[in-house]
Amino acid sequence: MTLYPLAGPIVVTGRTESGDVTTLDDDLVQHAEAVAHTVRDTLSEWRARPPASNEAAAKELLAYAARDVAPRQK
Repeated sequence: MTLYPLAGPIVVTGRTESGDVTTLDDDLVQHAEAVAHTVRDTLSEWRARPPASNEAAAKELLAYAARDVAPRQK
């Protein structure tokens, strides 16, 4: 199932106020890494249990991404 036809290395960058490309701060790097790991793990799980539809797949991944980037309770 292809949600977004991306394959291979992906580069995630930030933007300055003037629109230039810049590095991400440490929190955003951690969020991007967490979401990437979750997507990889979820895609592996879908081999055995595919989602009912592309819409269901997108909703599932977005819910996981939201969980991954939510502030942690201390």
